[in-house]
Amino acid sequence: MNLFEPLQPPGHLPVGAGHALAPGAMLEDFEITQVLGLTSFGALYLANQATSGTPVALKEYLPAAIATRNADDVIELSDPSHEEAFHRGLQSFIGEALALSQFNHPNLLHVSCVWEGNGTAYRAMPYLLGTSLLAKRSTSREPASQAQLQLLLDGLLGALETLNATGIGHGQIEPVNVFMIEGDQPVLMDFDSVHHAVQSDILTPYVDAYSDPARAAQVLVGDLHAIAAVLHFAISGQWSPLNAKELVRHEPLADVLMRLKDSASALGYAPEFLSAIDIALAAPPADRPRSVAEFRALFSPQAVKLPRPHKIKRPIPARPPTDYPLNSSESVLALLANFDRSPSAAEDVEPFESPAVPTLTEEAEPALPPMRTSLFDAMDAGDALPQDGVGYGRAASSKPSPIVPTNRGRQRALLVMSVLTLVLVCVGLVGWRLFG
Repeated sequence: MNLFEPLQPPGHLPVGAGHALAPGAMLEDFEITQVLGLTSFGALYLANQATSGTPVALKEYLPAAIATRNADDVIELSDPSHEEAFHRGLQSFIGEALALSQFNHPNLLHVSCVWEGNGTAYRAMPYLLGTSLLAKRSTSREPASQAQLQLLLDGLLGALETLNATGIGHGQIEPVNVFMIEGDQPVLMDFDSVHHAVQSDILTPYVDAYSDPARAAQVLVGDLHAIAAVLHFAISGQWSPLNAKELVRHEPLADVLMRLKDSASALGYAPEFLSAIDIALAAPPADRPRSVAEFRALFSPQAVKLPRPHKIKRPIPARPPTDYPLNSSESVLALLANFDRSPSAAEDVEPFESPAVPTLTEEAEPALPPMRTSLFDAMDAGDALPQDGVGYGRAASSKPSPIVPTNRGRQRALLVMSVLTLVLVCVGLVGWRLFG
């Protein structure tokens, strides 16, 4: 019924609202059976058509702030100074009804007839069973699923496309103005242009969107942006009033899903669909889609390409051309590089052969002593000095000192093991620094 004021049930009459017609009242061929709700600008009734008995919904123009109903059920002005505002709203109410009577789209409200009476105007519409998107999402803990979002998008775009074909924009696409019937099908309700017509400043004449093509084009851009906001509301449950001149900040849907991860984990959202909603809402007014076709293309899978996460590949160091000594740090790095890269051919694989190390139980092979050319060579080799009369040592009668035998094979094995231990420690430290 109204952009800023949800439909109120009887008994919760808005402040200043005029009295509704009582059940049993006759309006043309319709008999009122129930008051469905009230707003500050009208009343909604459930009625039966007298000839066919078909239930219909009737809407009455009744701006409670400037008019009221007298004892004869005729609408009168509460102050003569409100006459211009009242008639401006009345003409907008009739024009809106005539515009909606042109269309017969399943996702767009249809007006079957409109007439004037009792000092005001009425229009008849099909009686729909359901609730507004605002009420449905506000009372549900579960966000809309991917299938429900797709139905909502297709339905609203289909209704808007039907309006745009005749040069008409809607201008009031909000959760309270989207009626959800069985099967999660949305129905776009009336424009509610009456609200703007009645409250328009007297010094700034109200401009009817139906007679101003330039304003109708602006309304279309705003309608498409509003559809993206409605989709966001169907997921997040949070609605921010839109401003045609300013960019309203909406919470990114990735953050919304993190907040609703317990209930939204099994809803099967398409990443490109959610990304398109974020893009449509984040675009400044000058960059927003200008037609329904552009808006549909934004939601196509080809339009939104999300970057896929990829692993960072480390550069493979070049294989060293020559062999480095084992005690070189460059040799350790080259060895790690060879372990890190995968072989591409059989010849790239080189077996790592450790030198043969004799064990402690092995007996070293006896080595022939080298020929000594002088006594100094014998002294360096640890051999006993020859004893003679001249003597360089003790007297012949004294016993020579015992010589400790040496094992060169064992010393060589210990040296090789020490070097290999050092290399393995270096390899472990470098590997820990690179990959640890």
